[in-house]
Amino acid sequence: MEHLDWVDPIAKQIGAVNTIVVVDDRLEGYNTDAAGFIKPLRDQLGDLRDVRCAVIGAGGSASAVLWGLKDAGANPTVFARDVSKANQLAERFGASSQSLDGAQVDGFHVVVNATPLGTAGPSVNETPATSAELTGAGLAYDLVYNPTETKFLREARDAGCKTLGGLQMLVAQAAEQFQLWTGEAPPLSVMSEAAENGLRH
Repeated sequence: MEHLDWVDPIAKQIGAVNTIVVVDDRLEGYNTDAAGFIKPLRDQLGDLRDVRCAVIGAGGSASAVLWGLKDAGANPTVFARDVSKANQLAERFGASSQSLDGAQVDGFHVVVNATPLGTAGPSVNETPATSAELTGAGLAYDLVYNPTETKFLREARDAGCKTLGGLQMLVAQAAEQFQLWTGEAPPLSVMSEAAENGLRH
């Protein structure tokens, strides 16, 4: 971020840039993850004011998620194994925090996996929460998009939760990038199809 000529205030608050736009000889930084995260959630739930959200993880993805939830008026709580990290992140965004060990998320409208657990590779069979721990939650939202069907989502379905996969967030944040780079409306159906095809190969 320190190498850019200008950084969008939202990206500054999140603490990360994932999109750089070249304007004449200037480099301008943006973060599209928060908007990309919120859009599929709004499509599912509508108004997010006062919606209770459990955010599992205390890394960079969780920062964007918390910014988006607070901006939408939701009520997030950070869950992480490292309690000091969870506390620091929660404090930054005016959220609550709890230890993930032995946590129960029943009563939360939304549970978000903002960790890399379940991603294709060594952790593909891992999940930050089991069906027993997810019982009583409303919607499970996994930011992992490869594979499209993660262990977290399977556990959530077994617990009776609605589910939302990370592919929709991936496409939604890419749509924001497309608009920033081209100034044109993004071709969402083409982008979705390309993302799905890319994951099949």
